[in-house]
Amino acid sequence: MARWRFPDGFLWGASTSSYQIEGGNSAADWAVWEAEGRVHDSCGAAADSWNRYAEDVELAVSMGLGVYRISIEWSRVEPEPGHFDDDAIAHYAEWLAHARARGLQTMVVLWHFTNPTWLTENGSWEWDEAPARFEAFVRRVVPRLAGNVDWWATINEANTFARHGWLTGEWPPGKRLDYPGGFRVYARLADAHRRARSAIRELLGASTQVGLTHVVPWTHPAERGGGFSAGCIAFWDWLTTFAFLDKVRGEFDWLGVQYYYDSPCKTLHYDIDDGTPPRTDMGWRIAPEGLYAAVMLCWRRYGVPMLVTENGLADAADAQRSRFLLDHVAWLHRAIAEGADVRGYLHWSLLDNFEWAYGFGPRFGLVEVDYETFERRLRPSGELFGEIARANELPEGLRPDLRYADGQPSLAPNPDAGTP
Repeated sequence: MARWRFPDGFLWGASTSSYQIEGGNSAADWAVWEAEGRVHDSCGAAADSWNRYAEDVELAVSMGLGVYRISIEWSRVEPEPGHFDDDAIAHYAEWLAHARARGLQTMVVLWHFTNPTWLTENGSWEWDEAPARFEAFVRRVVPRLAGNVDWWATINEANTFARHGWLTGEWPPGKRLDYPGGFRVYARLADAHRRARSAIRELLGASTQVGLTHVVPWTHPAERGGGFSAGCIAFWDWLTTFAFLDKVRGEFDWLGVQYYYDSPCKTLHYDIDDGTPPRTDMGWRIAPEGLYAAVMLCWRRYGVPMLVTENGLADAADAQRSRFLLDHVAWLHRAIAEGADVRGYLHWSLLDNFEWAYGFGPRFGLVEVDYETFERRLRPSGELFGEIARANELPEGLRPDLRYADGQPSLAPNPDAGTP
């Protein structure tokens, strides 16, 4: 057997989210945020995927992918309280049916950061009624989509949402250092997940598998000043991962693990400027071992099947994505070899998209998008990902000709060495 082969049936795919690619979501709180000048770009037509989804599906098919992830824009479906746009729901149903007809499995995330303006005006996810309103939305859309959905996920990255909306103030509703508010958001989103999972299982059968997706950092001692970091590591693991996931422990059937960069910890804080690792276009540290660490952390604590549902980098020149991809997937292979039940890997993202407060500058796509013409072009890294997906294995030797932009070679694990 090839050294880097993945289990039979392993799923290779790519992820997207509604607001970031669809365009025209004028009833979302982010549209108001942009109109108020809170960010330098307005999403506008985004990648125009609302009208061009068939092109996106064909790109995924052309790469030989097995699963395609989208999200449902709540504000498009329920632009006013209690008023549901059945045409919008039908459009999502057609989108998913087309993907299934082209041989793809589909994954649907029911909430990916954006909210109807009316929800945010009522306090966003601090509002006591928010979970019940979300459940009503779920009950409306799930029966219409069910025939063409393979993987249901309720909510995406509660920790990222709370951090940027209540601690840094970069996202709606723009609060800063409001830890009590952030914990209320955790509680409401946990309630929303439980309600949504119960509703889906009631509507589709008690055996329906319902998960959620969560970004998991790799916390570890910093190279400089990391000798007394154990307390800091424990705090950040709790705040970013356990404080939310433990609220719904035993109430998700699978977990989408999402990983982008590590958090080197010192005595009292983490230091993203520690050391000299290669960096993405956004200055994020590239630390592939962290994907292994994040997966193993969740496997040991929660013991449910997992998929990596987001992992990627901003790389406009596509100079590092291939190396990044090979190294991260090699570390994922190590986690699977050590017993972690990981069913698939979905790269973020299929397309270049609107990257929230960063606007259109960062380029995360396996596919390049011209935002004026909306022309799509598969990048070389996308071609490599397609080769991996079709073979269900990494190339022997992991392409030593590919290096990071700073000249560093592969950061993949040594398959002949023991666990670090």
